Amino acid sequence: MTAGGRAAQTVAMPLGALLLVLFAAVCHSTWNLLVKADARRLEIQSGALVVGTLICAPVLLRFSPWELTGLAWAMIALSAMFESGYVLALSAAYGAGELSLVYPIARGSAPVLVAPLAVLLLGERLSLQGLAGIGLVVLGILTSHGVAGGLTVVRTHGRAVAWALLTGICIAAYSLVNKVGVGLAPVGLYAFLVFLVNTIVVHLLAWLGGGALPTLRRDAPWGRIALVGVLMMSAYLAVLTAMSLARVSYVVAAREVSVVIAAIMGTVALRERHSATRIAGAVTIFAGLCVLALAR
Repeated sequence: MTAGGRAAQTVAMPLGALLLVLFAAVCHSTWNLLVKADARRLEIQSGALVVGTLICAPVLLRFSPWELTGLAWAMIALSAMFESGYVLALSAAYGAGELSLVYPIARGSAPVLVAPLAVLLLGERLSLQGLAGIGLVVLGILTSHGVAGGLTVVRTHGRAVAWALLTGICIAAYSLVNKVGVGLAPVGLYAFLVFLVNTIVVHLLAWLGGGALPTLRRDAPWGRIALVGVLMMSAYLAVLTAMSLARVSYVVAAREVSVVIAAIMGTVALRERHSATRIAGAVTIFAGLCVLALAR
């Protein structure tokens, strides 16, 4: 292991990685708000994937995909599969529930899943501080949507909760795959190929389902699509780079500061209301994520 690799393992979140994660959180919260605020959610996301792919295409001038190993291609295909599931599940979740309900569950559940799987599959080690952070995240989710709301939340928002949890599972899955992938291919090339495959899969599924394909329509909301595409690719590149510098369990946890950012955006932009328990839950989740980000 190189000196840089040892440093990344002894320092949970190097400053560079932390700044990248914070930047990604802002980008991610913003494009989620843009998607939630428009009824054409799947159309916007599928078009944004095209934009993101085109933005990253110049990487082909420097790197050749044909030089990648079979394992790298396997990670690209697997990541694209999980990220396609993420796009479809997120669209369904936002169609069923509010941003302030869906986003904390989807993003907050991911680090809870990633941490133990990273230990089992990738050999990462969690400190007691890291475990405490995970505990706070779980407590925050239960406070805002489980213990406080009880079965009422499930009965009244069961569909939204189910889709949000499926979104979180997809996030956890592609995060673990991406951690392996960025060690096998240049970050820019990896991002381009994942987006390319993801674009093909999502458009194919939308076409088979009779959905509208924005790339074939002149009246598509291209302004919003372009902005979401830029934000989506910017967040993705930032997170992939952070993963190359730090442990995936801490990167995934730290980026969930977007839970609080999204809650604020939902209140200001969408006029969503927050109960005292939901606010307390969001604060607890944020506290847990902070503990995780600082853990070693």
